[in-house]
Amino acid sequence: MEGTFSRLIRVDLSSGAVRYDEARQEDVKAYLGGRGLGLLLASRSGFRRGVDPLSPDSPLIFASGPLAGSGMPLSSRAVAVFMSPLANRWSYSTVGGSLAVIMRYAGADVLMVTGRASRPSYIVVEGGRAEVRDASGLWGMGTLDAERALKEVHGDDSAVAVIGPAGENMVRFASINHETWRQFGRGGGGAVMGSKNLKAVVFVPSGRAVEAADPEMTWAMISEMTRRLATGAKSYRDNGTLGTIDAGNGTGFFPSLYWTRVSAPGWRRISWFDVLSKYYYTGKRTTCLHCPVACHKTVASRRYGGYVELEYETTMALAGLTGVVDPDELIQLAHVVDDMGLDSITTGNVLGLLAYLTERGAVSPGEGVRFGDAARMRELIFMIAKREGIGKVLSLGAKEAAKELGHPEAAVEVKGLEPAGYDPRTLKGMALNYAVAERGADHLWASAYAVDIPGLAGGRQATGEEKVRAVMDLEERNAVYDSAVLCKFGRNAYGWDELVRSLNAVTGFDYTKETLRQVAQRIIVLHRLMNGTTVEEDRLPPRWLSEPVEFEGKSYVVTEAEWRSMLMTYYRLRGYDEEGRPTKETLEALRVSLVQTGQG
Repeated sequence: MEGTFSRLIRVDLSSGAVRYDEARQEDVKAYLGGRGLGLLLASRSGFRRGVDPLSPDSPLIFASGPLAGSGMPLSSRAVAVFMSPLANRWSYSTVGGSLAVIMRYAGADVLMVTGRASRPSYIVVEGGRAEVRDASGLWGMGTLDAERALKEVHGDDSAVAVIGPAGENMVRFASINHETWRQFGRGGGGAVMGSKNLKAVVFVPSGRAVEAADPEMTWAMISEMTRRLATGAKSYRDNGTLGTIDAGNGTGFFPSLYWTRVSAPGWRRISWFDVLSKYYYTGKRTTCLHCPVACHKTVASRRYGGYVELEYETTMALAGLTGVVDPDELIQLAHVVDDMGLDSITTGNVLGLLAYLTERGAVSPGEGVRFGDAARMRELIFMIAKREGIGKVLSLGAKEAAKELGHPEAAVEVKGLEPAGYDPRTLKGMALNYAVAERGADHLWASAYAVDIPGLAGGRQATGEEKVRAVMDLEERNAVYDSAVLCKFGRNAYGWDELVRSLNAVTGFDYTKETLRQVAQRIIVLHRLMNGTTVEEDRLPPRWLSEPVEFEGKSYVVTEAEWRSMLMTYYRLRGYDEEGRPTKETLEALRVSLVQTGQG
């Protein structure tokens, strides 16, 4: 008997029609769920790159994974697939919390939304049925109040995905928020929801069980993985992601002052070990459902009151890139970004871009901002969310904002998406990671920092085939993690063998390491084919190739030769031609066709 991951609900907001469907098991076996199945469904939707991502026909797909609800540790992540209004390409984002599991308890493995409602609305899924309801009373609310209001109606055990004012105003990097501080953050999924007049999606559990093909083996794997995670994810349990603040600044990969430094001036004021953990950490750790790690750290402002769950990427973006190395101001900025429903990484990048241009005289001081000016940064966040004044320009994202401000060369982005907290000039595996990632400058496409930081595969500055192969291995595992769906923080516990045994126990499929790798490769190649990506879009920002950064007396840059050498090695090993297109032989071997993706 195979597992029962198949329930697909389609909602057309324009007509109000709801259709109940079944995902084909051969598709689930070939692509799993989450990112893989979501991309496959998107490829068959008839919607194409080049059409406005905010048009009614643009699909928004929420996908759980076959492991969700099984109790397998770290299996509580969900995926949203959509055409990114920021990057104008097929993209996706993931979120933790309880959404993936409660989706399945509510009777939906996948929810696909199209159309545009005539008034503010939200979708409720319960007992395997979906209903569209009026959300006029919620429109204009921040994410925190809106989620609280919906839980008062549908119960504390419901799972809510909600947008804030930024999504309603279709800011191109608006997030979809869940459980207060968790987000489908990257790419602008919140703007897609806003374009549909869709304030929220609510999943109400009607049961608490998900069938596994082999219950005995599933329980054995749950026990084994819980033990393995006790050591394999210990650093995340002890320090969350915030310990990376000290590692990044102390060893020189922490992007600062909008990509001009790799260690923030005054960074010890936001040190996790010396300051945040001692004076701001509340002692409260929170966790996603079915996760024994509990990596989230709650910090409280001593100056302003209030608290947030803070993590590394938000700290890098709102403190490092902006120069706001004040814990109380950082906490306040993080709270506003979350409540407005904005991607903190892109927000920090556009604020940093404006400060960079202001301090170089390209933007007037009255319109711009100086590095470290927290009050003005906070004001700008509200302006971005409302798309007012200079905020309307910044709401376009770094690439388009830099063009509007007359300095396109200043923007640091790949394929329209701004990068995260790992400077590739000192972590060379990240140069390849950022280049080939289909979302854009996406640190989680291959998590190459996990190879670079500990000095694996030749060391941080290595760019040879050993490094490329190591990055590709993580790229493939990440494709499985995003489709199973599992948290990537379990990468030191969930190797290929553990992935095969966990998936076979729950689904009843007969994966081997080789066939599961083919699933991963199929997902990667399908995504590239859908976007039509070539070598031209795999280019890195000119500033990374021409502006060195200094750290401890040494100068670091990514050379054009290093970028091209890594890329050509990657193309050869991945089965692409020199223009970066999957070859006919690769497509045939992986059973991915142009007709299948709707592009033939």
